[in-house]
Amino acid sequence: MKKTGLFKVLLCVLLVVVLLSWLLPSNYFYMGQLIELTEADYGVLRIGFFDIFQFLFGTYQYSSFLQILFFILSVGAFYGVLVKTGKYRAWIEKIASSFKGIEWVLLVIIAVVVAGLYSVFNYGLLLFMFIPFLIALILAMGYDKLTAFVTTFGAMLVGQIGSTISYEVNASLNDAIGTALGTGIFYKLALLVICLGLLIFYLVKAKHTTVKKVENKVEELVDNDLFIGEKLSNKYSVVPIIVIFCALFVLLILACTKWDAVFGVKVFTNFHETLMEKVTIGKFLVIRSILGSINAFGNWYYAEMSFMLILSSLLIGKCYGMKFENIFGNMADGVKKVVKPALLVVLCYAVFYFNANSMTYPTIANFLIGLTKKFNFLLSSISMVIGSVGHVDISYVATYVVPQLAAQEVGTTTIMLIAQGIYSVTMLIAPTSVLLVLGLSYLGIPYCEYIKKMWKYILILLGIVLATIVVSLLI
Repeated sequence: MKKTGLFKVLLCVLLVVVLLSWLLPSNYFYMGQLIELTEADYGVLRIGFFDIFQFLFGTYQYSSFLQILFFILSVGAFYGVLVKTGKYRAWIEKIASSFKGIEWVLLVIIAVVVAGLYSVFNYGLLLFMFIPFLIALILAMGYDKLTAFVTTFGAMLVGQIGSTISYEVNASLNDAIGTALGTGIFYKLALLVICLGLLIFYLVKAKHTTVKKVENKVEELVDNDLFIGEKLSNKYSVVPIIVIFCALFVLLILACTKWDAVFGVKVFTNFHETLMEKVTIGKFLVIRSILGSINAFGNWYYAEMSFMLILSSLLIGKCYGMKFENIFGNMADGVKKVVKPALLVVLCYAVFYFNANSMTYPTIANFLIGLTKKFNFLLSSISMVIGSVGHVDISYVATYVVPQLAAQEVGTTTIMLIAQGIYSVTMLIAPTSVLLVLGLSYLGIPYCEYIKKMWKYILILLGIVLATIVVSLLI
């Protein structure tokens, strides 16, 4: 795999966090006030030599981060089996050939669906289950890796800029600001349409190679740690692969959508309660005892979907006549291909873990916000950029960054647009962006090369977001 430089960049970011812990006082923003902290109050504030290693190990032991790591590895295991079926590659090439001459149409379809799903549902990294397949399809049509990245991971971040009712983004921000789910919905829809339109324009203009060059290029990529698949002739049908993909997608929608919290649909929660608590033999809870602690549909996440991917890997292997030892061997080969991206993703979360223990961001934000007596959307946006880089995930940004910005005398819609829009644009360029790091690392795109080719596009997106924020201030 081509070196991306992401590991070095992430280490530099961690070093900056460590240095800031020595240079800046630690503060905590609570109930509209900045509270200065001391070591007696909080523990470790200045990050020492041994603290660095303790925090790194602490990050990889953190339960939610460990689930993300295991989920990415389970995706690798799933595709490790798929590429050995002989029919996966054939299916990809058949779809690609059916769009011959109108390849851009499929690019647009993929981008719109991915951005739409992320805008409405925002499944976090769960969509990564299907991304290797989509990337293989895009490469098979003759497009380069950067176009594949923009169509998939880039579309996710565009969907996040225009996040409408997704629980992952909006629930976190609503809790932080005290707003309702539909706050600023027209601004969000406008952002989604405009930013998606810009993405479509970029994709329509993307160049692809001729059929002969495509065949040669795809053969080269097979050995480049990408799940393209092998060309094998056998008696088996592609139907089991299609069925498994459809089943996983349906399961994603049914099990991972916050039906109760967002849509007020309680049917899955009620069914789960009945199944787990009322199906008995005497006093023996039959289903609960057999299945154990399983969440209701609507509350599934990385742990549950990781299990389903492992189960799908075994089913695919048996459908294509593989012995169990071969299935596990192929799964191991697949895991090896995603170990590096998975570890880098958790290293991104290490930046947040370091920040959470140094508590220097409130000091920086307080300085920036205090430069003017009245609300200044540019200074607040800069503060959001810094907070986004340091806190990585939108839920942590909502907890540690947004309340300090929301304490200013300004409308909640404006704060929400700054939080959602500026955060998402920042994640298109920040080396701590989970989607960016996962995508670039998986595709082997150097970070500096990505910035060099995409900075104009990102700058336009930033301009669109800032213009929307200004409109919210004027209306």
